Amino acid sequence: MKSLKTALKVLPVIFSSAVLSSTQVSVPEHLTPVWTLGNGLSAEQTFEYRNAYNFMAMQDAGDVGLYAAAHISEFLPTTVVSRGGQVSELPTSIIPDIAKVRATTALGDLSVEEMLKDERSRMRAMLVIHKGEIVYEQYPGLRQEDNHLWASATKTIVSLLASQLVEEGKLDLTKSASEYLNPLDGTVWDDVKIEDILNQHSGLDINERSVGVPGHPITDFYRIATGDDSLPEGSAFLGQVIRAEKLREPGTMFEYSSINTFVLGEIIETITQTPLQDLISDRVWKKAGMEGDALLGLSMSGEPAAFGIFASRLSDLGRYAMLYTPSWNKVANEQIVPDRYFESVYKASNTETFIGVDYMGQRMVNNFGTDCIGAAYQWDAVFCDGDLYKSGRTGQAIYVSPETDTVVVWFSSSYKNKIWLEGYAREIVQQVFRK
Repeated sequence: MKSLKTALKVLPVIFSSAVLSSTQVSVPEHLTPVWTLGNGLSAEQTFEYRNAYNFMAMQDAGDVGLYAAAHISEFLPTTVVSRGGQVSELPTSIIPDIAKVRATTALGDLSVEEMLKDERSRMRAMLVIHKGEIVYEQYPGLRQEDNHLWASATKTIVSLLASQLVEEGKLDLTKSASEYLNPLDGTVWDDVKIEDILNQHSGLDINERSVGVPGHPITDFYRIATGDDSLPEGSAFLGQVIRAEKLREPGTMFEYSSINTFVLGEIIETITQTPLQDLISDRVWKKAGMEGDALLGLSMSGEPAAFGIFASRLSDLGRYAMLYTPSWNKVANEQIVPDRYFESVYKASNTETFIGVDYMGQRMVNNFGTDCIGAAYQWDAVFCDGDLYKSGRTGQAIYVSPETDTVVVWFSSSYKNKIWLEGYAREIVQQVFRK
């Protein structure tokens, strides 16, 4: 794939001298090391975690959250995303050099192998697939058959479904949200185009930096998503969507919000008249030879939480990521990601509306060490070389490198989102496959 520097508007950034320096961090001593869950728990421990759950547990990723992330159906309403057909087997051809790849993060300058052994990383499982072969695989804190939370990495599925509907002529990105969703008619969403929702440019006061502000729509949205039982019965995501207020003109600034993704998912359901779990199953999961069923979270009102409450095996996250590479045909019999998807993503990515204006943009620059980066179509990072990256709360990761035919995925329980290790994904690609 050719360089995308000409396709992206690149904004020069002056890096702080401390951006990539070794910053020593710690996690509370009382936290249980992730490796203790690598082989499951006793009945007594399981009972203890089940009874200690509260809505902050999943967000904080302490001991209870560590357990909950791999057992979401025990704490939240969920529905099954069914697999089907023959499992697409992935051959293994381990590349030892991957374990030696070094990256400088908040943990310091460590190799992949050292990072996985460092209790502060809270990394539970990592998988690297190159040209359809597993070239690195470790499960220090998870069983291979466990369905683990993707968190916001789920957003890419909604982006993919939307792109498929655009290809089919069923979704017009230039129309407003309220043209598809009647409950939004007469609200601030009248002026927000689908393309602005897709690219996190809605211009509404729903940015996730406001999570925790009492009474804010995004705070209550998160409380519903993570099962806050103190909320009134029947509390709904849509109620928080309608409460949103205009902050600035849509399309002018990247501001990250799960509410945008939820609205996009509702529009997709409305157009197709099909529940999201069935759409994901029929359009993605059954076609990609997945090993297991996945789980999609629901609000207490039954609304799909496809912005972040989704769980699967790590191997199936890897298969999903492969759909964005030239080796998609190693897992699927038909192309699921349209060719024009990449063209659309690269065209929509713009550093001028991303870097320096939102916490997500600054985090991407800091952790990847490059300013040749934008965001679009629900991806957190769109690089000038064509690579794509999406993170999820507490450190989940999907890194796709179409040019090198490589994917790097992992599950993590980063305590209170303090430690982001996304730099390792890009360094693996750069040091091993893009020499």
